[in-house]
Amino acid sequence: MKNVKPADLERQTRLDPAVRFILLTGPDEATMEAVAAHLIRLAGKDAERLDLAGSQLSQDPSLLAAEAASMSLFSSARVIKVELSGSGDDSLAAVEALLGADAAINPVIATGASVTAKSKLVKLVEGSDSAVAAICYQPDRRALVGIAMAVATEQGLRLANSEAQLLVDLVSGDQALMRREIEKIALYLDAASDRHRQVTPADIAALGAATHEEDVSACINVALGGKVRELPAMLAQAAAVGVAEIRLIRALAIRAMQLARLRDEVDAGAHPATVVAAPKSGVFWKERDAVTAQLHIWDSLRIARLMTRLLDCERALKSSGTPGAVLFYKLMTDIAHQAARAR
Repeated sequence: MKNVKPADLERQTRLDPAVRFILLTGPDEATMEAVAAHLIRLAGKDAERLDLAGSQLSQDPSLLAAEAASMSLFSSARVIKVELSGSGDDSLAAVEALLGADAAINPVIATGASVTAKSKLVKLVEGSDSAVAAICYQPDRRALVGIAMAVATEQGLRLANSEAQLLVDLVSGDQALMRREIEKIALYLDAASDRHRQVTPADIAALGAATHEEDVSACINVALGGKVRELPAMLAQAAAVGVAEIRLIRALAIRAMQLARLRDEVDAGAHPATVVAAPKSGVFWKERDAVTAQLHIWDSLRIARLMTRLLDCERALKSSGTPGAVLFYKLMTDIAHQAARAR
């Protein structure tokens, strides 16, 4: 089945019984999770949800097909959510078993920000009549403003275009953070579907959008931009405001995937600035200069090596008995030095 756009899935009003496996991937984790949440809701408010990890599927490739064919003991409907790790190829055998099974009554929705269009898993999904894949790119500013206004309406808020733009700018284009801010505003104004409230710039300023994402973006740009001298202070500042190490690693992985996708166009002869400025790039306008500079620094081979090291570091941070924090700081330092040498 061919790839579809995330918006096509968000417009669905019911789950297609012919589709056993829905794969959501791409550099915009916020869009990916928003689409996944919508699809899970389509299973019904009383549907039983089963969460599986990619590591479980790699250890037991028959598990996914078995669960997809099992009826719920507590509900009339069931939906399975899978969080893929790395390239997702460690779950390939499990997905093959699911797609080849005689029966599957429970839909499977899988998310994996690190799964690329070149992975074996994506190729498997694209070649199946009972699976679908959607690659989630970061919406441009205009689309984000529309999303903000739509989400606000769902929360019982009236959000004008100018206020929506203000909110988008305050969260630096992060859709997940933007949604959380809208929820906070709705609580602050006591809004609901039957109690509509108008949002003013003062309301947005009173709550103040979180600054964590700005700290995350700054750390990413310092490391990938090769600004070695600025790195220690930047990491200390991020830690002081509560930005977790694993949050930085995942944000770096998302940026690395974005660079890999854009680098394909650069390697084909396009200029980095032209590639980044294109609407389809998915690069938020505030980040365009930084991403353009990074495309000059990071070639395809360096990006591939970077993604491998980021995955290894994330595993170390999640595991007990490993010097995760030490490995994190070493990796960040190595990234900055590598970029500095390549500038």
